[in-house]
Amino acid sequence: MEVIVRYWRYILSFLLAFLLGLILNAKYATSWEAEKPMKATNCNNFKIWTIAFIKWNNPIKEDIVELKPLNAARIIPGPGPKSFPARPYIITNASPGGLASTVYKGDDEKIPIALWVGNTVRAIPLVEKPLRLIARSDGGVWMSTHQALLFHYDSKGALKHKVNLPGTDIVGVDGDAVWIMTNDKAWFVNANGDVRGSYQWKGFNRSVGYKQAVCQLVGDKIGRVQCLEPDGKKHFIHLSLSHIPGGAQVLFFSDNNILTGDTLGYFHYYGTGGITADLIIENAGLTPSDDAFVSMRTPNEWAEVCLNKGMGRRVSLKYNTQSSHIPRRLSVVAVDGERTLVYGFDRAVWYKGEQIEKKLAVNNNHDYRNDIFPHSWITSTNFVTANSSDGTIIISTSGPTGMAIIGMRWHPKSQR
Repeated sequence: MEVIVRYWRYILSFLLAFLLGLILNAKYATSWEAEKPMKATNCNNFKIWTIAFIKWNNPIKEDIVELKPLNAARIIPGPGPKSFPARPYIITNASPGGLASTVYKGDDEKIPIALWVGNTVRAIPLVEKPLRLIARSDGGVWMSTHQALLFHYDSKGALKHKVNLPGTDIVGVDGDAVWIMTNDKAWFVNANGDVRGSYQWKGFNRSVGYKQAVCQLVGDKIGRVQCLEPDGKKHFIHLSLSHIPGGAQVLFFSDNNILTGDTLGYFHYYGTGGITADLIIENAGLTPSDDAFVSMRTPNEWAEVCLNKGMGRRVSLKYNTQSSHIPRRLSVVAVDGERTLVYGFDRAVWYKGEQIEKKLAVNNNHDYRNDIFPHSWITSTNFVTANSSDGTIIISTSGPTGMAIIGMRWHPKSQR
């Protein structure tokens, strides 16, 4: 008590400064200038649809965890909440056998369950947590692990095959077979668990399935793809392209085009007719009426938000501030009819049609829980892939009603 009496002026000054800072932050967060949205111009280049919807608690529970920033974020704090809630999410792999999703808790801990996605979604119990999953056409899955083991589980979760191989990268091919790879070797495993190899192959995390072969882009040649067959023979496929394809990994190729990219949402398209285009997927989700939407970043820090009915709008992702030297960007987190919610750090804005409906200050966990979290759809890292059979882009996302897998076909016009 004596200390308080002695230093009451300093304590009072600190409290007043703290309260003034909160007031100014809240005022600034709602006074920043938001740009009015515009009509979308490129949504006709995309076909978007919902492949699967996994409603919460059927079978995956909506166990919400509280996340805190990493140590680096505590040292260099940014504006906005210092902790926030997070839902479970999925990462999906595509193969000729179908789609298989690995399930994660909101804090990135894996759950020993495989989601097999076909005409329906089936949960397959696993003995241990998977590293990566590949769907089989018979309803089962292949599962790679960090323990240099490959497992085959059937549709009921019964273990059918166990193969000891050192590789961790896995690619599914025709006939429910898989390729297992290390940094410099590859093994072919057929549907019955029989192994062929090892073969010299430096396509770790860069390879794609083609029939029963595994293939990779040879970066120093225009349109040159190298393939490894199950018998160990290698050959090249030449595509008539006008540019050397960018991107580390081939996701799909045919006689007419090639799609490259990575799991963070960056895609590059090259066609034999001279068409070249780039695409950055920044987020995706479902509307309250279960229509799929995909948000794609444009070069000028806007986003083209396209829906499965061909409609769309363009909204600004700019985070305008003079006090930060670190570039920041907002994100489209929800679409509800004519309304679009854009959020990032300490601010959010609801757009309605081509007008600004409401600006929000998001200064703490309470603001985020009340104003953002009930609406927000979020994709994780490694949230996109492509079906090597037909080039469909596969997007995994998680939101207030459940988890969804969204399909997107891209028919680009040349951007370069």
